[in-house]
Amino acid sequence: MKYTILVQAFVFASIFLHAQQNVDGLAKAERSFAAYAVANGTKPAFLQFADSSGIMFDQGKPVNALSYWLARDNRPGILNWRPDYVEIAASHDFGFTTGPWTFQPKSLDDSIVARGRFITVWHINNKGEWKFLVDLGVGNSPALADTVLRKIEITDPAVQPGNAASLMDAEKEFVASAAESLKKAYSKNLSDYTILTRQGIAPGRTNDEIDAITSKSFQSIQYSPLGSGLASSGDLGYVFGITNANGKTENYLHIWRKEKEGWKIALEVLRL
Repeated sequence: MKYTILVQAFVFASIFLHAQQNVDGLAKAERSFAAYAVANGTKPAFLQFADSSGIMFDQGKPVNALSYWLARDNRPGILNWRPDYVEIAASHDFGFTTGPWTFQPKSLDDSIVARGRFITVWHINNKGEWKFLVDLGVGNSPALADTVLRKIEITDPAVQPGNAASLMDAEKEFVASAAESLKKAYSKNLSDYTILTRQGIAPGRTNDEIDAITSKSFQSIQYSPLGSGLASSGDLGYVFGITNANGKTENYLHIWRKEKEGWKIALEVLRL
């Protein structure tokens, strides 16, 4: 599959402007989201950047992000984050970001008391603004020294667009395979450009890292999809839901990329 892969040093941006419909605009939206949170607090930031249909997760259940944050107090503490990977659909109005987050009790001078990885799905709304559709993260991830921002734009015109039905068919096939053998499900559905995100470990990107993660995973997992979304270009989509393994229930997120061979998992988030 052809991609334009761009690598540049991380540059902090603090002002959210009218949406740029490109991969740099998506990266800028995520950095602006984080900057707004540091300057104004976590609650105002999520209320500013959530889409009206945006989804978060509360005690294992998907909830409307605006309703969730409106009901919460603006508590003290600095939640800070930065993207280290950004991918945008060919339509340039839909994509996702991921990277490390940290939490400090009162100010940026305090010691970091928690850290993890965030994953955000974005789109441009009818007002021309980048707003997030899904926000899900993991905790206890190790700090990484790498501050490079990796960006991918889907640019291969030979890839046939998918649709909502084919996206869900891919998810259902993965779910059926994973119930029998997670290794089998991964072997069929992972891409050369896949990121696996888990609680307590660094994200898996290379073949060796992914093999190490999947070899330590549960033998099988029950996935229950609850919602999905798709880029207008039909080449990038997501499915979220609930997982169950060894009696433990949690949330998951799959981001699917349409490639020549069909739908492949671009990113998987498991909170198990």
